[in-house]
Amino acid sequence: GGEPPAGDAEQSYARRLAQLPSDTRLLVLAAAAEARGDPVLLHRAAGLLGLAMAAANPALDAGLFRIGRRVEFAHPLVRSAAYRTAAAGDRQRVHRALADATDVEAHPERRAWHRAHAVPGIDEHIAAELERSVGRARRRGGAAAGAAFLERAVALTAEPARRAKRALAAAQAGLQAGAFGAARGLLVTAEAGPLDELQRAGVELVRAQLAFASDLGGDAPLLFLKAARRL
Repeated sequence: GGEPPAGDAEQSYARRLAQLPSDTRLLVLAAAAEARGDPVLLHRAAGLLGLAMAAANPALDAGLFRIGRRVEFAHPLVRSAAYRTAAAGDRQRVHRALADATDVEAHPERRAWHRAHAVPGIDEHIAAELERSVGRARRRGGAAAGAAFLERAVALTAEPARRAKRALAAAQAGLQAGAFGAARGLLVTAEAGPLDELQRAGVELVRAQLAFASDLGGDAPLLFLKAARRL
């Protein structure tokens, strides 16, 4: 009895998605890439992708998702399977269409997010756009959204000092969001770049806070003391 493990269930959904026509899979991918579930936005993005909304019918008939006042998936694992199994080029193409379909005046942070996932590598202009959108992302989606924007900005940044600075900010945001593993990885990225003394103190402070919040709490007093000395 009971439900199958999440990995098995996601693979099962992935197999069902793979049996759909290519246009249907692309439309489902567009729906999976846009967390707001706005059917008007999906319709606009479909047009930019050269898809008719009728392409959704095989997925609708299969019960994988539905389009009403919102676009809703039958299970969160359908969304993750649609996104994770898609080719990188298709994901970028879909995000580009979603960015172009998003109203920049009403949702500049969502447009920045999609633009950031439509490029395959480094892009300072988009990284800066993400950085400027962090406050709005936090107000709309909470600490985790702000942390995700900063983490993506780091991935798009090439210049070492700017990358280190953004990595430290992303680690601080990850700590606030409870994403301790991501925050630790971002600290490593921050330390790899040039930091001034205040920034190095910031790295040590975040490391102490992570120790305090995790099973390594016994190390926290010494780490806080180290950060205080540098400050």
